[in-house]
Amino acid sequence: MVAYETFIDFLQEKGCQDIFNEAFQAQAPGYRLDAKLWNILGGDEYIFGRIFDWEKTLQGRQFWAKIDLDWYNYSTK
Repeated sequence: MVAYETFIDFLQEKGCQDIFNEAFQAQAPGYRLDAKLWNILGGDEYIFGRIFDWEKTLQGRQFWAKIDLDWYNYSTK
């Protein structure tokens, strides 16, 4: 499992923390991704593939596929 703080650092470096949070909360109303939920969801290098439906975001599939690949590379180095 990858540390939650590493994931947050990645989102901040990519400048997409706010849109990630918006997308997550839109598809999981009432939930906020924090360290506890990160661990429950099995936070790892594949988290973007299961955290929300990319097609249902304003950014779309292509955007999140790029972020997903960048996260995989970032989290497995």
